[in-house]
Amino acid sequence: MKFPLKSTLAVVALCAATPSMAALTLVNGGTCSTTTPNPDATACAGAYVGNLLNNDSIGDINLALDALVGGNYTPDVLWSALDPTKAMVSGSGDDPTGTITFQQALSGNVILGVHFGDAGTGLGDRTIFYLLNLAPGTTSLALNTQGFSDAVFIADAVPEPETWAMMLLGFGAIGFAIRRGKARRPRLA
Repeated sequence: MKFPLKSTLAVVALCAATPSMAALTLVNGGTCSTTTPNPDATACAGAYVGNLLNNDSIGDINLALDALVGGNYTPDVLWSALDPTKAMVSGSGDDPTGTITFQQALSGNVILGVHFGDAGTGLGDRTIFYLLNLAPGTTSLALNTQGFSDAVFIADAVPEPETWAMMLLGFGAIGFAIRRGKARRPRLA
């Protein structure tokens, strides 16, 4: 087989193997605002049609995360990691402040995906993703929107400065141990 034909077949096979995903659909009249939740979000994406917070929508969740960060959010999230985080959030969709409580205190960069029912807004079911930088010990968040149904947490991919410091300290300790081990070994002639 000639090289151009092999190349063409390889490109066709690659395109066929890559799953295609439709663009996310925004709710007509629905928007997100970084100042709606309290504390404020640093970014938001969505008012996407329907409840994306399930295993059937994991591709859409990853597309929404890409839109949230303005690029390619990596690594792609898996439903097995997200599903347990639903149990970390409680609240009432009838509460006009939309206050939700976290089962454990949170801090740092966190992404919160929230599904809202219609709740008399006329917007229908919609999902919004918020990027939050939470102060240490944060145990609740006011969404300031009625109709909260469920939520999932996604840890931000960028490590905190404290995490970087611990990693560097660990690498330094490993390097020191290796260097010290080499210095103790007798040299063979």
